[in-house]
Amino acid sequence: MQNLINVLALSSFLVSATAVGSGVYIYTNKDALIKEVKEQVMEAILPGALTGGLSGDLVPNPTQLLPSPSETLIDTPQYTQVKPSVPNTPAPPSSFF
Repeated sequence: MQNLINVLALSSFLVSATAVGSGVYIYTNKDALIKEVKEQVMEAILPGALTGGLSGDLVPNPTQLLPSPSETLIDTPQYTQVKPSVPNTPAPPSSFF
């Protein structure tokens, strides 16, 4: 029975030491880890964005977004205020229970 408890205590210590060691490693190397992740993200994003932007695929021609002179613009509908059919009556008191 004592051997089982010793094994459990030792395994608990190893798990705790691993967690603390990992935290210390990440804390001391956080700047390098952040820089590495940023570089990986930029490499994944920028090559496609730069080649698409330089070839003209990324930004459309702004003249294609404008309507042609022969097209007529649709007027926005005008809404009128609808009067309620029930006259203004006081609301019943609300109950807190």
